[in-house]
Amino acid sequence: MARHGNLLDDVQIRHWITKGEPTARSDGEGLTFTLSGAGTAAWILRYRIPGNRRKEITLGNYPDMSLAAARKLARERRVDVDQGKDPAAQKKVEKMRTQMAWTVRQLVDDYEVKKLTTPPLAEGTVYYRKWDLDKIIKPKLGSMEVRHVTAADIVHVIESSKRSWTICKRLLTSAKLLFAHACGKRLIDVNPCVGIDLTALMGARPPIRRRVMLTEDELRVLLKDIDDIGPENGLAFRILLATCVRSIELAKARWEHVDFERATWWVPDESVKTRAGFLVPITPTVVAWFQKLRALAGGSPWVLPARRARRRQRLGDTHVGKTTLWAAIARAFERGHLDVRRFTPHDTRSTAKGHMRNMGIKNEITEIALNHTLKGMEAVYDVRDEIPERRFALERWAAFIEACESGKPWNVVPLRQVA
Repeated sequence: MARHGNLLDDVQIRHWITKGEPTARSDGEGLTFTLSGAGTAAWILRYRIPGNRRKEITLGNYPDMSLAAARKLARERRVDVDQGKDPAAQKKVEKMRTQMAWTVRQLVDDYEVKKLTTPPLAEGTVYYRKWDLDKIIKPKLGSMEVRHVTAADIVHVIESSKRSWTICKRLLTSAKLLFAHACGKRLIDVNPCVGIDLTALMGARPPIRRRVMLTEDELRVLLKDIDDIGPENGLAFRILLATCVRSIELAKARWEHVDFERATWWVPDESVKTRAGFLVPITPTVVAWFQKLRALAGGSPWVLPARRARRRQRLGDTHVGKTTLWAAIARAFERGHLDVRRFTPHDTRSTAKGHMRNMGIKNEITEIALNHTLKGMEAVYDVRDEIPERRFALERWAAFIEACESGKPWNVVPLRQVA
């Protein structure tokens, strides 16, 4: 490359621009001023790497880049060439990195579109993930480049949120999943959330609320007048208690999945927390409760159709809200109509498990009855939909519920041999 330069001056350059004719004028040492037919003035550096053909790179536009600045940058690039580097290749890499320099806001938007979908995730999971991202993470980190986010930034987000221990744990999980998405896109190499210990930030986790197991006496009191919360709610509570399902699984139940001939109820993937559908055997007692609900459903495809006009106007023919039943029970407690301990939706499952265990039903069968995920090789090889042991366990449990509701004694001796 020739080493003589400084052939141009600003007066000449302004003259060529005013004239407006396309031109290319050398300043020496490979630096060239160019003017296109469209009137774009730019600085070009032409160079040759030993063993390669002649190349050129655009340094910048004039007058944004002055003649002096162009000469300075050209000298730096010539040093690179002398060291065997290729300025054009470096610029291409820098351009690529700039294009991949996403902001956290862009990352959140991409993550929500590609990962926060139902299915495979449950609606509740999608809702809370989006809440964490849109209400906490995006406002605090949204304008930052993903590659510049550090563990200290994540810690600041968690501590400044002023949320409870449980919510902060969820925030940390949401952040980990978000930046794992960034790792998957190769925007970053290391997840900034790795190594953050919530107990170091907030201390030990508060004691987890102990589950309630309603006693036989409490069940007798509760079930005797359960229809006081409304006929549909009373039937729904009985079914929820007897089948051991989660309340959202019952709220979303459709008649097309209830088979009265086979005495089964299929809970589809999209209604299940684990996103894996399962078959619930329904005993004659539970079948009768379902049939009463069908008579009340008025031809709706939903087992529990929405009752509020505002919900129907907004969503059309849909199911009740996931909190409808529990709102009715809460009102009954507030009115003093329920003379039992306060309990939550999940406590119906702990109540069922406790009483089935007391009946002598083995723990693994009660876990199946609650549709808890099997562990180890059992999960690999036991792929039955219809599980006789589950039906037997639920039949005994439903008979116990029926005895409590009717006021009849329950004197069955526990069967320790129940498989």
